[in-house]
Amino acid sequence: MKTADDRKVRMGRPPLVDREAIIRAALEIGFSRLTMPAVGELLGVSHSTVYRYFRSRDDLAAAAVDQAVDAIEWPEPGEDWRAYLAETAWAHWRLYSAHIGLAREITALRVIGPALVKRDNQTGVHLLEYGFDPVDAVLVVDMLAELVTQAFLAAPEQTGDAVDLLQRRRQELIGPWIDQYDPRLQEVLVGAVSGPAAAWFERKLALFLDGAAGRRAAR
Repeated sequence: MKTADDRKVRMGRPPLVDREAIIRAALEIGFSRLTMPAVGELLGVSHSTVYRYFRSRDDLAAAAVDQAVDAIEWPEPGEDWRAYLAETAWAHWRLYSAHIGLAREITALRVIGPALVKRDNQTGVHLLEYGFDPVDAVLVVDMLAELVTQAFLAAPEQTGDAVDLLQRRRQELIGPWIDQYDPRLQEVLVGAVSGPAAAWFERKLALFLDGAAGRRAAR
């Protein structure tokens, strides 16, 4: 015998589900907890419905990565190549800050969508226009992306602010071992893990850009 609740479910409008709704749900869930059943549960549909739009969890993740990348404001090249690369690095930082687990998702390279490919290609082309040769342009694009990705790989896959999680994790990893380092290094390491994660990343980025500048000047 049908209950009143059963009749309400049948008579109500079915949940509105389309490709964009599924991608939005995937981003809301987050890459570290993304599964097809989780998306179906959030949208109020069976996970088989989700499979009608995406063949696998990896296909859905790739589409979600594309949307996340497209949502970021990326810099336009100006006269200063160094400023352009720095702004590009911080755009990547904002991308990973907004999506916990994205660094691991991209590092796994199970599926890659067109948005990241387009972004890397545009950065590489701009570097060619700045006078970098093709080999160095590809190396700089690759290393710049890795620099930011590595910064977020240590962040635990849990709910919260990605940068705060990253900061706490860095303290957990280094703190217990700080006495094992040479005293001349200890002060630097304490500052690195106790200060803002972005401040330490900025110093690493500056060193990377110095290296790129030296390489470019030597050509």
